[in-house]
Amino acid sequence: MSKKLTPMMQLFALEYIVDFNGKEAAIRAGYKPNYAGQQAHRLLNDDRILAAITDAIANRKKRLFITQDQVVTMWWQIANADYNELSSVRRVACGYCYGDNITMGDDDDAREIDPSREPNPDCGICRGEGSPHVHIADTSKLSPAAKLVYQGAKETKFGIEVMTADRMKALDNVARHLGMFKDTVNHVSEDGSMSSKPTVIRLMAPKVDENGRVIK
Repeated sequence: MSKKLTPMMQLFALEYIVDFNGKEAAIRAGYKPNYAGQQAHRLLNDDRILAAITDAIANRKKRLFITQDQVVTMWWQIANADYNELSSVRRVACGYCYGDNITMGDDDDAREIDPSREPNPDCGICRGEGSPHVHIADTSKLSPAAKLVYQGAKETKFGIEVMTADRMKALDNVARHLGMFKDTVNHVSEDGSMSSKPTVIRLMAPKVDENGRVIK
């Protein structure tokens, strides 16, 4: 009969599913920081701990009503989000498009673009092309998909930096969920023994020439 988990071990299982960081979970559970990494390694190789972690994840799913369909749908929304909703480059009226804001003696640098107006097709300087202007959207008015992508903004010495989620990573997650990447894992080393670290082998189609023959 297996021994029951101690309160500390039970707490470790609960803390582990917060961020899936073994060392930090061990520290939060009360283990000494100097040995937290070693303790986490030992605990995560204990079948009882793994079972407790699995149960904790299942219970959290029930509490939050999280399903795989919901997670995959969110990934798909991120993968298809339009970054132009967050920031975009627009062609706007150059400093010469309209003469109402130009006075005699203005320098070129003083003739600022007007982001609120369209380029003037009759402008003799830009010939209706206008000037490029980086537009930062009002993030309180984003679509649901764009809100998933938006990760915040910060001011830098170069201007406002808009941070976003990785669409390609989200698409990669969806593809893996659908089984589109055919990876196999070989747990046996060349000498026939069990390797400590599995080797991932990607299955690739052979290269063929224009006549359909396999290129060796």
